[in-house]
Amino acid sequence: MSDLLRAGARVVASKCRQWHGKAGAARFVHSSRSVVVLAVLAAASVSAGCVIPPDLSVEKNDAAVNAAPVILDVRDEAGNPFERPGPRDVTVGQGRLVLTISDPDLLDTLYVRYFLDYGLPAPTPARIECEAAPGATPTLQRQITCSLVGVCTTPAVGPDHVFEIEVFDRPPVVDDPTRLFRALDPPGLSSAWWWQVTCVEAVR
Repeated sequence: MSDLLRAGARVVASKCRQWHGKAGAARFVHSSRSVVVLAVLAAASVSAGCVIPPDLSVEKNDAAVNAAPVILDVRDEAGNPFERPGPRDVTVGQGRLVLTISDPDLLDTLYVRYFLDYGLPAPTPARIECEAAPGATPTLQRQITCSLVGVCTTPAVGPDHVFEIEVFDRPPVVDDPTRLFRALDPPGLSSAWWWQVTCVEAVR
């Protein structure tokens, strides 16, 4: 009897190895067919006394994803949407914007930069710099209020300016010639919104 059991165990082990191999190959076939194949293999494996372990590679990869922060909403201080792409008026020496930003990396400090006419014709430093720390209880979304004072100046009064807000998940590198004032060391990520704006003087 013991010889029969040992022989049976060898057969089951052999079939388990075959079924595991087939299960790995089945992941590459058409999705509808793979469901059927994997279901059949799983049933056969259970009946033979072996279990195919779940493939956790996707879950592990998802957990390790480094995602870019994303701007969800921008509003003026009165709560009105700062709609894109404009044109929008920006008053010299006035105003604030309230940004809603999403970042799945909850412990990141986010760095917000305002640019005006960047690369037109040359890269220029950020006009405004703000930061949004994760806080005591980090959340997926956070709000930050940044001043508009300094975006438009009297010499810039007039139409057809390009205003950009870029949010970074680490401090940007200001002296990298590949993207002055906006470069990031790996694995840093960023995203940006832009508007066409007209710089106007305050009404007196």
